[in-house]
Amino acid sequence: MTASDNNPPAPPSARRVYPQLVTREDGVLEIRKTTEGELEALLRMKTSDGASGVFRTDLEALGRPGQDDAQLVAAMYAEVEPRDGIEAMLVAHTTATHLAISTISRKMTAAPMYQVRESYERSMTRLSRTYIAQMEALKKYRAKAQQTVRVERVDVYEGGRAIVGDIHHGGRGGSESGACNSGPKALRGAGRRARRLGRTADLQTSK
Repeated sequence: MTASDNNPPAPPSARRVYPQLVTREDGVLEIRKTTEGELEALLRMKTSDGASGVFRTDLEALGRPGQDDAQLVAAMYAEVEPRDGIEAMLVAHTTATHLAISTISRKMTAAPMYQVRESYERSMTRLSRTYIAQMEALKKYRAKAQQTVRVERVDVYEGGRAIVGDIHHGGRGGSESGACNSGPKALRGAGRRARRLGRTADLQTSK
């Protein structure tokens, strides 16, 4: 059994199109797109100026020595699938940091002197922390768009009423107004109020 048998290719509908990068004879890196608006779709950005700007600055961060890894930059956008411009920039940052770590690792391995290797090692440590921070930033940014509040259970006893939301008091003698902001604290408070009302109703019935 070959590796390709264990990891069959994804169906055409699941593949994302991304530009091919070719270094011309004059040393200029050329971006070859197959369709109009390809970069905007890849980076999930609304404008061509924004998409091309983020993509080109990501490539420029590699410098001439890093042009051999330029295709990885384009491929990572397809792998991570950013959903807006902020995520696209975070993908650019993490990719650049990853390539910097790889470059320093190669230099550290080839360094003849212990002091030089130690200096490279310190740089790798700092870059690794930066990479982790960038990944955490991307994770937190994505999580904000996916936050949901799930109500597991609300008990409302006979004669009681459950109020979902915050209650704002206007001071002494002031009126109460129910807010539309719901959450776990509001639900717990509503449950307590409902139980108190239920007990009051039971006492009145027994009398």
